[in-house]
Amino acid sequence: MRFVFILMMLMSFSVHAEWRSNGGNVYSQDVELNPLTQRVSVQLLIDDVSGDSSIINHMQYQCDNGVPIKERNFWHAYYEGRMGTGNVAYGSEGAPWVPHEDNRFTVIAILLCQDL
Repeated sequence: MRFVFILMMLMSFSVHAEWRSNGGNVYSQDVELNPLTQRVSVQLLIDDVSGDSSIINHMQYQCDNGVPIKERNFWHAYYEGRMGTGNVAYGSEGAPWVPHEDNRFTVIAILLCQDL
């Protein structure tokens, strides 16, 4: 009986990941560093893209000497509300590698690559 009670208590707690501010309206969470493959995975949120909406991108970067050289977008989600809330429309990018180009995520990508 005690096992059932503990199991019920564990299942009742919600999992909540905290978004880390990266300046402006860009946030990150779920950072995964893989020093063996020199790859970094991260979820990036852009808040208030157009009015009261937001976008989450699940990105992966290939690093070389602390600098991102390639990137790919596994999936993205467009939310009607701010900070990833409200109705959502998901999309998939198919995750092809493309050369990394300077954009609003470049500083984050460089910092993550340097953490490897």
